Amino acid sequence: MNNSIQRQQGLTLIELMISMTLSLIVMFAVGSILISSNQAASVSDTLADSQESGRFAVDYINRQLLKTGYDPEDTDLVAFGDLCVGAADTVCIRDNDSGTGDRIAIRRVAEVEKDPATGVISPKANATTCYGSALLDADGNNITTNVTVTDVYWVEVDDDGLSNLRCQSFDESGASFGNSQALAAGVLSMHVLYGQSISPPVDGTLNVSAYYNASQVTDWSNVYAIRIGFLTQALSNTEAQAWEQEYIVMDSLTYEFNDQTARQVFTTTVTLLN
Repeated sequence: MNNSIQRQQGLTLIELMISMTLSLIVMFAVGSILISSNQAASVSDTLADSQESGRFAVDYINRQLLKTGYDPEDTDLVAFGDLCVGAADTVCIRDNDSGTGDRIAIRRVAEVEKDPATGVISPKANATTCYGSALLDADGNNITTNVTVTDVYWVEVDDDGLSNLRCQSFDESGASFGNSQALAAGVLSMHVLYGQSISPPVDGTLNVSAYYNASQVTDWSNVYAIRIGFLTQALSNTEAQAWEQEYIVMDSLTYEFNDQTARQVFTTTVTLLN
């Protein structure tokens, strides 16, 4: 029997180099896709983070500003605080076109009610601070009379470098009902425009002629709406490369960034009910 032996040949050097080159091209393509996908997912996650801060801030401020000017006894309560004069003033409205932006100060009446059966006086549901805690007198007890409250909202950077929307409530003497509280982290700035009518309402119709910043308002009693803008940022950086970003919030100057942090602008308009 004759056995035939087949000779086996390996890859030539040229074939080996071609296969290695093709392999490197495929690996590079796959790696690029994975990196791009990872960066896109990171940007999406951080955008969701900034959206959460913005949506919460808008929803919260909407609900709180509906209390502006509430006065059950109709005593012609002035719905807004005065304009700030000094840098250290707190219970007032401040107009600032850069940095952390503006300060809002709105006034309202917090009520108590008397139980006709027992004669016990207790606070109503609106007798709370801007962040929801009970209004307490100097002795730490619940208020027993109606109180005019000024709620102040602003943005501040804390000791850890985190920017927050904050608020604090005050009585007519300027004494605070507790310390200020952070409401939403990741809010970089807040800017406010006030909708003013050039004439008093006719037949109860409140028409806004134009929106002005606080320094331009000429008659606070004819302000019937507030337009607010927030610039928010994610609490962590993306894995994408740094990119140039520019934002204008209402009447602010341009905010410019060149980093890896996702940011967004949110706006809302609140029509005053009182």
